[in-house]
Amino acid sequence: MLKKIPNTNIASIIGRYQLTEEALAILSAKMLPKQAIEALVGEKLYNDTIQFIAHALPMIDGIYWACEALALRKNEWDETQLHCINSANSWLQQPNETNRIRANQLADRVGLEVAPAWVAKAVYWSGTGSIVSPELPAVMPPNFLYGHAIAAAISISAAVPEWQENDMGYEEFYLAVIDKGISIAQGAKLTISQLTMNEEN
Repeated sequence: MLKKIPNTNIASIIGRYQLTEEALAILSAKMLPKQAIEALVGEKLYNDTIQFIAHALPMIDGIYWACEALALRKNEWDETQLHCINSANSWLQQPNETNRIRANQLADRVGLEVAPAWVAKAVYWSGTGSIVSPELPAVMPPNFLYGHAIAAAISISAAVPEWQENDMGYEEFYLAVIDKGISIAQGAKLTISQLTMNEEN
């Protein structure tokens, strides 16, 4: 049993997002979350594993997980992109409206072509505030929209920017991130820290 994913089966989890045909072929609604993760990893369906964990973890834990994943590639992010990730970390430390809006502003500045913007959008779509301009009537995000953003942040960071010859590569990255996700699901303490600029960047 995973402490942060205590579901007795995965039926409600896999109802939160669109499964791929490959995932549908091996997952059963009666599976335990741990069994589902093991089955997906066993077939090297890493992106599907990321999707599953992103929609299974509690919101705070999921956003923290995405920040930790992007930290593995911190040398690839420019200053604005690092600010984007750090805006999510700031919100995790102080989940107030100012930090939530700041995260969205940075996400829009960076653009959704890169992973850091998506982790900031996960904060904006966390369900803790409206997702339209303050002068308009409040509109809350759809349930689990943050899960889509968490998954996008990790999956994009696995591919963009391209891996260099001496880097870990996408498979090792995916496995490290999945291990981190399992650790969080087991109840590991969330140690939130700000990323700093590498001198070579």
